[in-house]
Amino acid sequence: MKNKNYRCKMLERRKKDIDINRIEELAFKTMARRKFHSKRENGYIYYHGLRTAKLAIEIRKIIDEIDNSKDNIIYVASLFHDIAKGIEPHNENGSILVQQVLKDECSYEELMEIAEITRCHNLRSSNEGWSKQIRIVQDADMIDHMGTMEVWLNFIYQAYDEKSVDASIEFYNDKEFEYYLKDCRRKLNYDISKKIFDDRSEFIHEFIQRLSIEGKGGIFNKDLLSR
Repeated sequence: MKNKNYRCKMLERRKKDIDINRIEELAFKTMARRKFHSKRENGYIYYHGLRTAKLAIEIRKIIDEIDNSKDNIIYVASLFHDIAKGIEPHNENGSILVQQVLKDECSYEELMEIAEITRCHNLRSSNEGWSKQIRIVQDADMIDHMGTMEVWLNFIYQAYDEKSVDASIEFYNDKEFEYYLKDCRRKLNYDISKKIFDDRSEFIHEFIQRLSIEGKGGIFNKDLLSR
C-alpha cells in the first residue's frame, strides 16, 4: 500500500523539465565528500560520475545525432550510477537509493528509468536487450576507467600502500593487465566506444613504455642524445 501511494503521488505531480544544475549540486552534496574505498580519493564516485555523464552524452551524439530526448535521463543516471558504491551489490542498492535522493527532482517515469539504468550499469556480461540509454551508460562508465584515469587510480593505489614506482611498472607489464583490457573491451556495446577505448588503451601502453624506462632512470627519447 505504501508503494502504491508513493507511485500515485508521483504520477499526480506535474511533469517538469529536469533541472540539471540543481541535480549536479545535489550530486555534489551527496557524493563529493564521501570516501567509499580506502584507496581512492574522497569524492571519487562524484567525479567519476560527472566524467561518465559528460562522456555518455558525447557517445549519444555520435551514435544518434538527432534524438536527444533522453539526454537528461542519460546524464542524471550516469552522474548517480555509483551512488551506492561500497554498499554491495551497489547497482541494486543504488537503484533504490537514487529514487530517494531524486524523488523531488523528476517525474515518476523519469525516476524509474534512472533507477533502471543504475541497476543495470554493471551487468555487461548478460545483455538482455538493454535500452540504448543503458548501453550508453555502461560504455561510458567502462571507458572512464581507461586512459589517464586508469593511471591516476593505479598511482593512488600504490601510494596508499606506500609502494614505489616499481610497483606500477610491474603491474602494467603483467599479462593479467592485458587480459583485463581485452575483457573490458569485449563488454562494450558500440563501435565508437571501442574506438575511444582503443585510443585510451594506446595511451596506457605508450605510458607504460615510457614509465618502464624513466622509472629506472633512463632516457625515453634517445634521439635527444644525438642532437
